[in-house]
Amino acid sequence: MSIAGRLERLPWTSFHTKLLALLSIGEFFELYDLFVGGFVNQPIASFYKVASAEAIYYNVAIFFLGAFVGCVIFTYIGDALGRRTALILNMIIAGIGLLLVPFSPNIYVLGLLRFIIGLGVGPEALIVLDVMITEFFPSAFRGKALAIGYTASWTAPIVVAALAYLLIPHKYALLGWQWLYIIGGLGILTIIPFRFLIPESPRWLENKGRIDEADKIVRRIEEVAIREKGNLGEPVQVQVITSQKVKISELFSPLYRKRTTMLWIFEFLQAGVYYGFASLAPSVLYAKGFTLVHTLQYSMLIYTSYFLSSLASIFIIDSTKFDRKWQVSIVMLLMGITGLAFGFSITPVEVIITGFIFGFLSNIFSNAFHQYGAELYPTRVRAFADGVQYSLSRLGNYIWLTILPIVLFSKGPIAMYTIVFIMSIVVMIDVAILGPKASKIELEELSK
Repeated sequence: MSIAGRLERLPWTSFHTKLLALLSIGEFFELYDLFVGGFVNQPIASFYKVASAEAIYYNVAIFFLGAFVGCVIFTYIGDALGRRTALILNMIIAGIGLLLVPFSPNIYVLGLLRFIIGLGVGPEALIVLDVMITEFFPSAFRGKALAIGYTASWTAPIVVAALAYLLIPHKYALLGWQWLYIIGGLGILTIIPFRFLIPESPRWLENKGRIDEADKIVRRIEEVAIREKGNLGEPVQVQVITSQKVKISELFSPLYRKRTTMLWIFEFLQAGVYYGFASLAPSVLYAKGFTLVHTLQYSMLIYTSYFLSSLASIFIIDSTKFDRKWQVSIVMLLMGITGLAFGFSITPVEVIITGFIFGFLSNIFSNAFHQYGAELYPTRVRAFADGVQYSLSRLGNYIWLTILPIVLFSKGPIAMYTIVFIMSIVVMIDVAILGPKASKIELEELSK
């Protein structure tokens, strides 16, 4: 009876609910930081007396450069030293960095600290929700679990928008944008003790040959399941290959070459589409001539759609009729079309409607691709393989969030979202042609 086979037969229990809550808290603060960047760009530009595009570069783009490096480092740590070790270290780095940012003496120190924060926050979604949920939850509901986890976390943009509206126009000893970062840093440091309650991944332990440790964790989960659900069925027959070393060459073997190519192209380009809106929407509204107060009001309305979108994805992410492959590719194209419409919008009503639709599509897409990318490789290289391809999205973010703001402030929103639309077409074709189907397929079978 393999550890993976025993995990695969489990019903949903209170253990899964508690684990999901612990994982989601950390992801909440990653999303908090991602969306804070969009709201504080203009206040930072004014505070340090720099151009808007320069403020976006040092506050947002450099953050994603740090996230790129962090994904590579921490996913290797996740595969070599354990998922649990990685998810504790990354939050310590992020929390300290966030508390220091508001006191940066100039834009360059701010950029350095944002890079450091990226090192910590960057791999959060990858290691904590994507990999841990994929390895703890059975195939029957792992997609649903991930969608629920992200839905809880996606209250973050609403919280950020409300805090930005209340704080940014005012000064309470410190400026509003400074308080936004301090609140995020204190929140992260508060949750670090709870990270020690998260068990190590039994699948990872099994692949490392540490069977006794994995067995103890799974026995505790099984005891909860028997107490709450009654007798368990027979374990699923799963072939498990143990490995003591992470084999990078596995990504380029004939078995995974096609998937790796698809995911690398996808991750690099989808970042420009997704964050070309998520991180830049307030700046786009400002560029369209809306006042700071109106920009904050409209952004608050638009960003509620991210939570509703994630909520909707719970009911479709595991659908076999609308496989995750198509949830990723088709919805990406619709995002590109809607983003272009947002670029053309002029009136407040047009801005809010097109922005809301884009946000609503975004997390149907995002939840699906986070699960999709994590389940296409075997456990022995999952964190590293997923980390490399996910790090390309962070590198893409750095490049696109350097280029797109320049286009925005020199050529206008329509030109910027035309580029975004073209990227969405390429992503749709890439996944549609090269991507395998994935919904409700047992993990070890899918990742062969």
